[in-house]
Amino acid sequence: KFLSYATMLQIIRHRYTLTKLDDGPNDTSKLWAVEGHQGKVGFITSMSDHFCGTCNRLRITADGHLKVCLFGMEELDLKGPMDAGASDEELLGLIRTALLGKHAQHGGMQGMHGIAEGDNRSMIKIGG
Repeated sequence: KFLSYATMLQIIRHRYTLTKLDDGPNDTSKLWAVEGHQGKVGFITSMSDHFCGTCNRLRITADGHLKVCLFGMEELDLKGPMDAGASDEELLGLIRTALLGKHAQHGGMQGMHGIAEGDNRSMIKIGG
């Protein structure tokens, strides 16, 4: 069952007092302190309050592919060009092209339903 960020906060606030902590400009989680308790609670809100516009994450998979978005199906093969002797400049050009082609939101998958129906390799399949 999907619960939005706002709904989760509402449910938790019925029982606990939360204080919003400062997030960095590229953080993927929204951090809160719970009054009377140590530690923090973080919410990764990629579906209900996406942070795609500030995400600066790149992932290199266990088999040598670059993913510019965890939700996107596009992967750039870096291992092949490296095995073929590509120069650093050639690799940077490939990476730059991949970054420039990054979709504005959710890897171009049209939200959670598109992601669920897509054929994307999940974190467990890419070595994460």
